[in-house]
Amino acid sequence: MIGVVVWSCKDRKKAVIWCEDQASLAYLQGPENLNHGPAWPQPGDLVELESETIGELRHARNVQVLSEQGCSSLPEMLRNSAEPMEPHLRVVSSTPRPVTKGRGANSYPAARLATR
Repeated sequence: MIGVVVWSCKDRKKAVIWCEDQASLAYLQGPENLNHGPAWPQPGDLVELESETIGELRHARNVQVLSEQGCSSLPEMLRNSAEPMEPHLRVVSSTPRPVTKGRGANSYPAARLATR
C-alpha cells in the first residue's frame, strides 16, 4: 500500500501515515518497522507499507521511503485547510445576579417565600 507521512518525530522514532485506502491512519513506531531507509521518514515523504491492525490501532510495517519530501508542505496545508473551531466551553459567572428594581429587597425566590 502507498501512503504519505503526515507527522513524524525522528527522536522518538514515531510517525503517522495517511494511507491510500483512506481507512484509519497507520502508526509507525521504531526502526524495526522501517525497511532500511537512509533516514527516518519526514512529513511529506511518500512511502510503501504493509499494515496490521491490533485492537483499534493500525500499525505500519515494512515501511520503505519511495520519494523523500514529495510534499513537504503537507502538514501546513492540512492545518490551514481546517476551519477554525468554536470553543466547546463558555465562561459563566459564579457571582449572584444583582437585585432587580421593583421586586423588593431580595430577588431570590426562596428568600421571598421566607419573608411572607
